[in-house]
Amino acid sequence: MSGSGYYTRLVAVLFTAALLIGAILRPDAGRQAIERASLAAASAAASIEKTPAAERPCAIGEPAFAGPFAPIADVLSVSPLGGVTAPGEPLPAPYIRINMRAGETAFQRRTTTVLAPTRADITAIERHVDRDAEGRSYVHSWTVHFRSCDAVSFYYGRIDGISDDLLQKAGGLRAFTELGGPDHLAILTNIRVQTGDIIGEANGFDVALHNLGATPAQLEAPERYTANPFPRAAALGAAPDLIAAITPPIAKARCAIDSLPQDLRADWTALLGDSWGIRRARGEDACRTAVADAPGAARGVWFTDAAHNAAATKVSAVALSPDAVDPDRLIFALHGRLASLTPSLIAMPPMMDEEAADAAKDFLSFKKGGGRINTNFDDVRDGETYCYEGLRTNFVGPQINGVILVHRDTPEDGPALLKIEARGDAMRCIALDEPWAFTGNETVFYR
Repeated sequence: MSGSGYYTRLVAVLFTAALLIGAILRPDAGRQAIERASLAAASAAASIEKTPAAERPCAIGEPAFAGPFAPIADVLSVSPLGGVTAPGEPLPAPYIRINMRAGETAFQRRTTTVLAPTRADITAIERHVDRDAEGRSYVHSWTVHFRSCDAVSFYYGRIDGISDDLLQKAGGLRAFTELGGPDHLAILTNIRVQTGDIIGEANGFDVALHNLGATPAQLEAPERYTANPFPRAAALGAAPDLIAAITPPIAKARCAIDSLPQDLRADWTALLGDSWGIRRARGEDACRTAVADAPGAARGVWFTDAAHNAAATKVSAVALSPDAVDPDRLIFALHGRLASLTPSLIAMPPMMDEEAADAAKDFLSFKKGGGRINTNFDDVRDGETYCYEGLRTNFVGPQINGVILVHRDTPEDGPALLKIEARGDAMRCIALDEPWAFTGNETVFYR
């Protein structure tokens, strides 16, 4: 329930009490007093209603949301869990994705309405266009940013279509500003929505919640998350306020499900699992594990450049982390950024080259081991080379015909670096000649 709702009710209660006292002391002044009090109460309530959400204090002890994100009957699962990403991408936990049930066929998702979960101000809207290798547009999506009170912001990402009414209130697409080019547009807005209002439609979308007053998550290089992720935007006319509105404070992310009302929370928590509802969460902490760097180790986020935060692009970073559902499984979230992980290493039939190429861009999972083989990312130390085997794409995808070598170093005069290489000349780490070494095809990541 919102803070403004609390104060509106408080105003009404105070004026009602004043009316009762007045009626007792001056019974003959009833009608005029009621009229004056009603006008004053309406004026006070209207003043509260017009107060920007960012200036309204959050209601103490009440959940941030008052309603669901979408009709729950259309929802198959809430994910991804375990697969970790990096700045500039939707994060899995505590960021979540709402996956819809099957549509007309088993491999299609049904489209449903995306709903405002509380009364809030839409502070910004983004439009994204993804293109294939030939430059053809194939996916249009929207991101809608909200502010419900002074300490809570949230956004919906990868919405397939936005409400025509919201787009019209924003001034139409022509009013949007380019951020790095015509495929990424955004606009600063001030549009009030109520609980249950239709934001758009989607066959799946992301939800990200931020507690602005919370202690930031542990990050070895926090400046990577606070730098301007859109360096070209200012040159293209984007105002600093717009850039700030669409740059979420990742280190203050929290589980959106935890902010649902009590009567909705259990039903949505039960949906935590993978994108097709096959793996269901087994631990109570599945939606609360934030991205975190382990200082001096390999766990956490690594960037593809040594100095700059490229969070506005999809070539910015990788992440290594335990699976939020099963901590005994570890995750390489490389997403196509490891050149040595070629489609030829994916255990799929030759006629499925396109599927193998897509699988090579997925995250990899494997069972945690000991010693220098399948080492917990928290235990990776400088100067040692580690080997990982028994890898597969995502949790249930095809196996990798090879192993991965990892080596961390922290130079005295530069950022920490992590070398990673996929090797197809061995299926088991013990089959590699000692000492384990890179072939020159490794990729270097930085902190």
